[in-house]
Formats: sequence, C-alpha cells, structure tokens
Amino acid sequence: MGIGKIFDISVRTMATYQRALDVTSQNVSNAGNEEYTRQKVVFGTEETQAGIGMGVKIQDVVRVKNDLIDKQIYQYQSTYSDANKRSELLQQVETILAEPGDYGLSNYFNQFFNSWSQLATNPTSIQYRTQIIQNAQRLSERFKDVYDSISSLQHLLKNETVSKVEQMNSYLKEIYDLNRKIYDNEAVGIKASELMDRRDLLLNELSKLANITISNNEYGTVTVSVGGVLAADRNVYTEFTVKLDGGKLKVVPKADENSSVILNSGELFALTELYSKQIPKYKSDLENLANVFIDKVNELHRQGYTLVQSGSSSTDIPFFGTLSGGTVVDAFVDGKININPAILNNPKNIAASGAANNDGNSDYAVNIASLADTKFSELGDQTILEAYSTILNNFGLEKVQSENRIQTSEMVLQQLNLQKSSYSGVSIDEEMTNVIKYQRSYEAAARLIRAADEMLETIIQMV
Repeated sequence: MGIGKIFDISVRTMATYQRALDVTSQNVSNAGNEEYTRQKVVFGTEETQAGIGMGVKIQDVVRVKNDLIDKQIYQYQSTYSDANKRSELLQQVETILAEPGDYGLSNYFNQFFNSWSQLATNPTSIQYRTQIIQNAQRLSERFKDVYDSISSLQHLLKNETVSKVEQMNSYLKEIYDLNRKIYDNEAVGIKASELMDRRDLLLNELSKLANITISNNEYGTVTVSVGGVLAADRNVYTEFTVKLDGGKLKVVPKADENSSVILNSGELFALTELYSKQIPKYKSDLENLANVFIDKVNELHRQGYTLVQSGSSSTDIPFFGTLSGGTVVDAFVDGKININPAILNNPKNIAASGAANNDGNSDYAVNIASLADTKFSELGDQTILEAYSTILNNFGLEKVQSENRIQTSEMVLQQLNLQKSSYSGVSIDEEMTNVIKYQRSYEAAARLIRAADEMLETIIQMV
C-alpha cells in the first residue's frame, strides 16, 4: 500500500469518526428530550480497489425505534383517552345528579310523598296542603334543573367535538406537510430524523383523539387513516367535520359527508357516543320516570275530592297539568313538571278525601303517599324510587367501567413507554462508551497519519 493511500484512508477514517462523534453528541444533548428518538451510526467498509480495503465509512444513520411498540402505544393511548374523557364527562353528570345528598332527586321525591302522609293525619290542614305544594315545586324545580343541565352538557359535547375535529385537522395538515419534507430530504440522501420525531409526536396526539392506523411507505413517509378513512399521506390530507344526522353526532370527511368514520376509541369516540347514545338515554329514562310519576299521581288525585268550598267538594282535578277535553295536558314540558295552577292558587283544591263533601276523609292522601312503595309495570315492576336508583346504578356502572379501563390502559401504556424508552431512548452510559470508542479510533487514525509522515520523511532523507 502506498503512503498516499495511508494518508487517504487515515483522513477518511478521521472524518468518519468525527461524524460519528457528532451523532453521539446529538444523542447526549437530547437525553432529557422525551420526543427525541436515539440515532445510531451504522459503519461499513469502504469499497475496495484490487482487493485492498479503503477504510471505514458511515453506511447509514438510523433512528432506533420499534414500529410495533409505537403502534401499540397509539392503540392504548387511544383507549386511555377514550376512557379518561368518558370518565371526565360522566363526572359532570354525577355532579349534576348530586346523589346521594340533599339536592338529589331521591330526596325531593321522598319529601313529596312524605308530605302526603302528613296530610293523611290531618286532611283539613292548610299548612300540610301548602307543604305538599312547596315540595312539589321543589321537586319540579330540581327535576327541571337536572334535565336542563344534562341538555346543556349535551350541547357542550357538540361544541367540544367540533373543537377536537378542528384540532385533528391541524394535526393531519402538519403530518401531510412533514411527509412531503421527509420524502424530499430522504430521496436525496438527507436524513430527516428531527422531522420524523415531530411527526411521531403528532401521531401520538392524533391517537388521543381517534383510533388510527399507520402504514410505512418509501423514504420514511407514512399513510394515516382515521376510523378507516384515509386521513393523510405524502400526496393528500383529509379535512373532517361534524355532522348531526338524526340526533346522532358523526365525524365525516368534508368532501364526502356520506362516508362513515368508524370511531371506536379516542376522545372523539367518547364525545360522540355520549352525545348520541348515553345522554339521550339518561334524558329518556328521566322523561319516562317523570311521566309515570305524573300519571300515577294524577290518576289517584282525579278520583279524590277537594275540601268543601261554596257548599260542596270537587273531583276530577289533576295535580299536574290541566284538563283539556277530559285529557291532562302540559303536565310535563321540556323537562319541567307543571303543577296545576288551580292547586297552586288554592291549596283547598288538593284532593285528599275519598268521599264527596267529607273533609275528614284522607283515603286518597293515603293512596298517593303509598305510591312511593308501589311497583309499576311501566318502570319494569319497580317503584318510582327504585326506577330512579336503577338509572343511577346504570350510570355508576358506566363510570366504574370507564375508571377500570383507565387503570388497565394506563398500566399497559406505562409498560409500553418503558419498553420504548429502553429501546429508543438515550442511554448516557452507552453514548459515553461510544464517545470513548470513536475518540480512540479518531486518535488511531491521527497516529497513522503521523506514522505515514515519518515514513515519507525517511524516504526524502534517503534521496
């Protein structure tokens, strides 16, 4: 080997290990950056000439990552975000219901029925009759407050869904832009590791919003689908919008609102499902409870007799709503239980007696009080309070299930992130070992130049 080749190999080697030291320095400086993916230098032998090696070269600088772990993280991140958002929203419903407690509907139902029991002990008492009206008003006001609060929450869910979809669109636009930049760089041999790290961060944020699938393409680009709909690649990205269809809240592509985005996890799934299914069910269950309560109280009250007024007592007076053509109307409107104005204006119109012109009779006061313990087929053979407890129990079960899923997915996520950190994270010990190794190799190449220089000097002196 000629002295010129020794110089050439030595210089090439020094340059190679200098670049390797640069990569290692980059790793060390980002040791505390969770968004950074460790880079690894892959060395190769320089092409040979006539069977003689030409030294070492950097064959590639690769990002050390495990795509399988990343995809599992996206999956469980989506599941965790769904459960967490669902639990957060159910907590708001729990606050609205205020059960158990003085402001819970259970307490107001009990107070209403108890006041009828009190009236049964003294059916002519105006004070007890006034208490019935007051308790009915409190029940009506609290029921309306619960109903309206749940309706308001439903409206907020729609607004938050719109906001989250706009956020998702911004992520997809940036992923599309990054894909193009990554392709342009990698296609001409320029590494785009930092751009890929940024894209990975966006994919993680995207997975919090919805279930996504990712496939890797040439030159480091990816194709992303959201709910089975193509969302972004190197050539295009999709903008999504929110559509209200038959009371169901849906996320659809702007360009084709008839396409279906099949959400099964992520915050958007929690928001749309609560809006479309669970909140309407809560409202429907409350409406059914109110209507049965109103119908049963009215059915008995219309059979009873009021206090004697103008020489006689009256009957066929509904406690809730008013009569129109023999039918009770306006008893329950937009979540409000309406008390008959005739009763509000005159407590004597409360029908407690079971006999005409007999103010001392309290048969129907007793009968209405006993409704608290009566099971109704319309409520699944449950009492009014049992039916309400079932609503609360079903709600509580959903909340517990969400919290269990939070714990499970969080535990799995922690394990996956530990695996990712051990695989893709920066180890200071390993990097410092590389620094020493590359530095020694650099110094060895420098000594080789010195040796070649001495050889050249000896030859010159011999001439």
